[in-house]
Amino acid sequence: MKKLIASVLCLTIAMSLAACSKKAPETTSAGNAETTVQTTATDPSAEPSATVTTVYNPASEFVKERVERFLFKGEVDEDGEKEDDEEVVLHIPELQIKSSYADSINKEINASVEKYKKMIKGEYCDDQFCADSYIAYLTKEGILSLVVISYQEYEQNEFKVYNIDTKTGEKVDNARIAQIAGVSNIRKAAMDALQAFYNKKEWYEIKDYKVVKEKGEKKNSEDKEVEKRFSEKHLNDKMQIGLTSEGKLFFVSNIYNGGGAAEFDFVYDAEGNDLDSEDNKYWVGERYPDEEDDEDEEDLEDEDDDFIPEDDDDEDED
Repeated sequence: MKKLIASVLCLTIAMSLAACSKKAPETTSAGNAETTVQTTATDPSAEPSATVTTVYNPASEFVKERVERFLFKGEVDEDGEKEDDEEVVLHIPELQIKSSYADSINKEINASVEKYKKMIKGEYCDDQFCADSYIAYLTKEGILSLVVISYQEYEQNEFKVYNIDTKTGEKVDNARIAQIAGVSNIRKAAMDALQAFYNKKEWYEIKDYKVVKEKGEKKNSEDKEVEKRFSEKHLNDKMQIGLTSEGKLFFVSNIYNGGGAAEFDFVYDAEGNDLDSEDNKYWVGERYPDEEDDEDEEDLEDEDDDFIPEDDDDEDED
């Protein structure tokens, strides 16, 4: 009897050790709105095995991307040499919601696309300006905020915000947008966001909605233009606003930056983050290559290094 019991115990221990040696299967989490997926790169110059990481956007259930490509023909310069043809790429959002308001949005967007086509055929713009992109956010309440952005030469960049209830297909007004965000004063929230935007960009230092100056330093015309952007003319209850996926407000307003093209519209969130950026994981579109911009800046720096003031001798003589 003792030998039998000992044999059974040994067999039990051996089976337990064998079970423990097997690796437990890995578990995966489901329902994550920020699940990353791998997709094959579309760049023909990329390696066959190259992949890009994208982020799943719940708003894609209600917004479908349509890509249209056009060829912008290069102009002929004074020497008779033709510039290279460039491809213009339009990233066009199409609402998949069945409602009259959604239909009107799609119709308005398509009308803008037709305008781009005429501009391209008329050689009115070049590849970096005649383009567009969009941003789509979906909140837990089912509110879809769509920002359609167009980049055009000789004109302001255009931002158009559409807020639609995906459950009813109806338009959502600013009052409800602010209520969902827990904001009672849209203008005050926009002023705080714009102040944060300026300080993050480091174009100007802003405090209490005013340009900060050194002691004794007077404000110039640029400073005054910046401060005008905080006025009720630009920031008010009727301005273009929307909701991020986290349910926070974002705003569209005219901003003065003191550059060559001193004022443009921008879209920014409550923390002052510029949303019209490839860094925004919900931004869909294409940019003019940064490499070329960097090369241009290097060329300008080289030119500055080689530049010798012509009037130095005259000044010394005077």
